[in-house]
Amino acid sequence: MGEHYSPEEIEQGLSGVDEERSKEIVRHLLSGCPQCQATVQQRRYELRKTAGSALPPDLSAAYNTVLERAEDFARRAAILPPGERKRFRKALSLLETGGNAVDLAHKGDLEVEGLGVYEAFLARSWAVRYENPREMCHLAKVAVEVAHRLDSGKYGPWRLADHAARAWGELANAFRVANRYRESEKAFVRAYEFFNKGSRDRRLLMRLLDLEASLLGARREFGRALERLTTLSSMYHREGETHLAGRALITRALYIYYEGNSQEACRTLEEGISLIDKDRDPSLLAVSALNQLLLLEDCGRLKDARMFLFNNRNRISQTGHILDLRLRWTEGRIHYGMGMLEKAERDFRAAREGFQEAEMSFSCALLGLEIALTLLRQGRTEEAIQEGLASAQMFLSLNIGRELLGSYLFLEEAFQSEILNLADLEETVRYLRRMQIALGIK
Repeated sequence: MGEHYSPEEIEQGLSGVDEERSKEIVRHLLSGCPQCQATVQQRRYELRKTAGSALPPDLSAAYNTVLERAEDFARRAAILPPGERKRFRKALSLLETGGNAVDLAHKGDLEVEGLGVYEAFLARSWAVRYENPREMCHLAKVAVEVAHRLDSGKYGPWRLADHAARAWGELANAFRVANRYRESEKAFVRAYEFFNKGSRDRRLLMRLLDLEASLLGARREFGRALERLTTLSSMYHREGETHLAGRALITRALYIYYEGNSQEACRTLEEGISLIDKDRDPSLLAVSALNQLLLLEDCGRLKDARMFLFNNRNRISQTGHILDLRLRWTEGRIHYGMGMLEKAERDFRAAREGFQEAEMSFSCALLGLEIALTLLRQGRTEEAIQEGLASAQMFLSLNIGRELLGSYLFLEEAFQSEILNLADLEETVRYLRRMQIALGIK
């Protein structure tokens, strides 16, 4: 086999036809090979052009993931001293194959120390954030340990404090992803302590504020989270980081939505999307587009929502199966709002079937309520009661979101007693949908 892969080999590898071959090709792409990364960029463009619009969802997601990770790893390697770059790539390659700190010494002949290894553990921790929160925490913990063993004579006390602050911040974020909020809060205290002892670099501070805002949002401290994000967006603007300023506004829009102000959330989201680099983070753009569609529907701007859906369907649906199901769900909401009830019912039932296959029970229960409301508006009261009772009982059996218990009991009583006030039921469904996003419930 040659040093580089052909476009056809890369496409076959990212399609996952041969698992071992796929792992080999992805490892090579993530190792930082500029020629093969350029081939990925070109091949994705050619496939999109040939297809006329969007790639198949799985293949598109594979291309996007590889490119995003490769770019992230390339940025990390670029900031390292020349002597540490080889150690970074070697350590990262071992971690990508499932290796750990022990394997670095035994298989890679690498000491678990130095900036290259430190950066490799942080990179791998960030890469697995959607796949394995437990592993994310473990890798970030090792990065913290490596940070505290860096040579003080070589780097100086300020830089050592900066590296420690960054590692503690990433560990705090890993704890947040794993829903270990108290540990996350304590880790942020350590991160800010080391930041104060270091160079007080603004970019490092922005990163810490960004991560802490996510923790505050996860703990539903939306007021404090919004303060952080407002400051953060202004800081990014002053530093010329327009994309990151836009990302902060997108997150801010979600928190505003959680507090029930859909109109302001929609305006903030539109501003954020206008600022992000559409090629730098395709998955962020797709998720943001779906959120914008949801907010347009929630604000009652149904014609705008329908036009937005027409223009952005491919961008959203090609990102992944679950996002495609949420798109179908939101499309059902648009049809419901426009009085196109048969179409709405088909959309809701199709989305529920997909979520059942994905074993996402809360979404299934909520879609059952959407179906019940649609049936009520069609005059099919008995069917609506059956759907509503089944959904209420499913909510109660899940034992998810104690603060939502009152809503579950209200729904059960409403359908049991057949006191079916459509406006009250619609408001309850709207509240549950908002809280599902805020609490991260599947």
